[in-house]
Amino acid sequence: MSTHVTTGTDWCLVVDREELYEGYDMGDWGRIDIEPAVEETPFARHLGDTVLAAREEWEPRTGRMALELDFDSGTVRCESWAGDLRITAVDASEGRSAPVS
Repeated sequence: MSTHVTTGTDWCLVVDREELYEGYDMGDWGRIDIEPAVEETPFARHLGDTVLAAREEWEPRTGRMALELDFDSGTVRCESWAGDLRITAVDASEGRSAPVS
């Protein structure tokens, strides 16, 4: 199983568990490729770790807009920003998200 994080058509944040699947072609809209996580992603250093705590932010009309997950080794914030998915490592010393590119 894997955790799937994306944004919905209503700009909400979608987080669910699902089996890995093959990539697929979306014609004029491009291609979806499934690849292993790279070292630069905010989740890379937490793979296999247990989630210690989770905090959600909700918008009454669309539902979940952000989710912060705490691990022993740090925190990751997932959020929908105008329909785009943003995933950032949270800098615990400053108490705010620090973008990772």
